[in-house]
Amino acid sequence: MGFMRKSQLLLRVLQSVIELSSYRFILFSSGYGPLDAATRILATETSICSEKGEPVMNGISLFSDRLFCFSGSVPYKWLFPKCAAAIHHGGR
Repeated sequence: MGFMRKSQLLLRVLQSVIELSSYRFILFSSGYGPLDAATRILATETSICSEKGEPVMNGISLFSDRLFCFSGSVPYKWLFPKCAAAIHHGGR
């Protein structure tokens, strides 16, 4: 995700998609610093996060709990079958 110059814009795009859909989303940042920082900033600047921007299970929930931002790792073989769709950056 090193190509991303404006991480906050990605979060705003996700917010727009969330508002147009009935789905919940998970964003794995894999420890990408700029995206993690943008998530924390958005969580503390807005009132649209759960738990007042506090971490929830090692992540942050935004946009009325419809976007869960997670910086750790998860077994894809377990998660992907539970998803309606997955967008993956193609890296390791």
